[in-house]
Amino acid sequence: MNSVGVLGAGSWGWTLAHLITKNKHKAVIWTNNEDIAESINKNGINPKRFYEFPLTGSYEATTDLKDVFSKCELILIALPTKAIREVIKKSSKYIEGNHIIINTSKGIEITTGKRITEIIKEESCCKKIGVLSGPNLAKEILEGYPAAAVVASNIKEVQEKAYSILHSGFFRIYLSYDIVGVELGGALKNIYAIASGIAEEMGFKINSIAFLLARSVSEMVRFGEKFGAKKETFFGLSGVGDLFATALSDLSRNKRFGKLIAQGKKPEEALREIGETVEGYYTTKIAYELAEKMGIKMNILGAIYKILFLNYELPLALRELLTSEIKEEF
Repeated sequence: MNSVGVLGAGSWGWTLAHLITKNKHKAVIWTNNEDIAESINKNGINPKRFYEFPLTGSYEATTDLKDVFSKCELILIALPTKAIREVIKKSSKYIEGNHIIINTSKGIEITTGKRITEIIKEESCCKKIGVLSGPNLAKEILEGYPAAAVVASNIKEVQEKAYSILHSGFFRIYLSYDIVGVELGGALKNIYAIASGIAEEMGFKINSIAFLLARSVSEMVRFGEKFGAKKETFFGLSGVGDLFATALSDLSRNKRFGKLIAQGKKPEEALREIGETVEGYYTTKIAYELAEKMGIKMNILGAIYKILFLNYELPLALRELLTSEIKEEF
């Protein structure tokens, strides 16, 4: 039995803990909330997220980062992007050469434009780094429906360790060396899930949604290639797979956020109503700034940015999008 650390006890961290324990490993969950840690240790219940899905098997919760890194070789990060740098900084004195850290969060740091694996490299001595991403709606996994994800790392040991811990008959793990593509796919698709939510709430039908998502993939590819990602990665699980799941399911908080925006709510109101981190809101801002800096043409991203941060009315943003210059599809 391996002990596997999970940094974060939100929806996705809780789901990862379930995957770990169902595969007969021990989940060591870090949270900064004493009440959550106490509840998990007492009865396996997370009082804030999915309390109807208690943990079984071997697990413990702690508020001490040292505790996690001293007991676990493999650490999975499942925190809001904005919290990750600080947590890695605090953890750095406990990180040793044998540690493997895999990012499972899906965002870009809004203050620096850095990917999360870049933050891990900057703030720690860890060399064995990877990323896990894919079409992984937490509730569906907890309910036992089949799903898959891709683990990307340029170190085979990292891929194999993640595979051995997480792969099962209902949660398949695929492998990749394209860290940049897998990480950017997971972050960027949240923007387009917001767009999908807006479009659906405005009454657009399947033709329109398909048009939107197909062009969204083109923008993701264009952005990713500028930063060294492989084009084909965006046509896999961490690209179109994750995009379709997040953009089409009402379980997706990014899509729900988009629907609230289309109902006339201000971004701050919509964020409060969702009650959990909506990574796409923050990613929209930094991705737009990066695209402008790098000269990447991204019309859909631009429209969402104008709606969320420049107070554009939806009809105006839509009209600008639909009257943009016609060009070849590829």
